[in-house]
Amino acid sequence: MSLKRNRQRQSYLGFLGFVGFTGFSYFQEHNVASLSFLAYFGFFAYFWIAKIADQMPDERYLENVAKAKSTAFNTAIIELVALNLLSSLGFASKELLVAAVALCFSSFLIIHAVKFYLLEEK
Repeated sequence: MSLKRNRQRQSYLGFLGFVGFTGFSYFQEHNVASLSFLAYFGFFAYFWIAKIADQMPDERYLENVAKAKSTAFNTAIIELVALNLLSSLGFASKELLVAAVALCFSSFLIIHAVKFYLLEEK
């Protein structure tokens, strides 16, 4: 697969982020399952990733990918531990938990993309 084709596919994945707006239908329908659509906001991160993906991967590129994934993973773990504590102590309703897990997934993708972009632009 060519590098240009891969970049185009990644940039098209960014448009899946608009599906995240479907999650706001919860306020009209009060269906908890619609809150899971908030996770799609994370796909907006592919606009940043596609901007960098046209570069030929070298040693620094691979190192920056690893650093960005590490930062995003550590942040996601902290978010999930906080959610676990909130739910075990009874401070969170099921609506809040579904929305928070979706936003945790979304933040993982966005943090990875932003950190990767900042490292590459340095």
